[in-house]
Amino acid sequence: MTSLISLTGSKQPIRIQGFKIPGISNFELYPRIPNINDTRMLLVPYRIETLEQDVPWANWLIIAVCTLTSLLFFSNGPTEEDFITGRHWSIPMILNGWNPVGLVGHIFLHTDIFHLLGNMLFLWVFGNSVCTNIGNGRYLLLFLFVTIIAAIFHNLFSGGLAVGASGAINGVVGVVLALYPINRVHVWYLFFFRFGTWEVSAWLIILVWLAFDIWGVITGGGMVAYWAHIGGLIAGVGLGTLALQKTWVMLTEYDNRSLLEILTGQNWNE
Repeated sequence: MTSLISLTGSKQPIRIQGFKIPGISNFELYPRIPNINDTRMLLVPYRIETLEQDVPWANWLIIAVCTLTSLLFFSNGPTEEDFITGRHWSIPMILNGWNPVGLVGHIFLHTDIFHLLGNMLFLWVFGNSVCTNIGNGRYLLLFLFVTIIAAIFHNLFSGGLAVGASGAINGVVGVVLALYPINRVHVWYLFFFRFGTWEVSAWLIILVWLAFDIWGVITGGGMVAYWAHIGGLIAGVGLGTLALQKTWVMLTEYDNRSLLEILTGQNWNE
């Protein structure tokens, strides 16, 4: 277990990121290029072109709970003494090994407003597109599954305490790759001080994000839980593909081809 704090007895709130406590990884989804004169490359989606078949209230509920608990976390975070006693309400929710509450609860905690907004933007774009098409009940089960798999990958390959929803969100992105690989994603980009918008097929932008995560694993850049991102993506692609094979999820005649149809040349909805 990674050392969190020097036990000074301070009762000041702890900022859980790489700033004050180096032991807690931050599940950030938006990719970065480390160590290039601090220049960042950002690819941030704001829309994906899919059908809208149902009101995605389950995704809205997850966003609302994440936002409320994270705001409370900002304003009333644990102190050093709380970490020693374990009495603060948020401590069981931090991903800390195989604690079952932390395996799920970590998605509801974010370290600062930018961490929260970045993740919730991704969840709004990709989560709504999946939730509206597979149904709210299935979506909740899907989100729980990818949350746990992302946490397992983090524990197995990275370890250390972590908070944030982007491992699970990357699982939702994986489902998008399985169901809607050639649908267009509208993206804001920042590249070496140039800013603009871009339309790109989902499979391409998702592979770009995956490349950032692999780069992060290789270089060990920052306090980002890259293995959680990778594990979530694998879980999402696998579950989305299985759902199509088992007809738990059906694409409509108006949808583009799924990843399974592209790879096999078969129509799994016939």
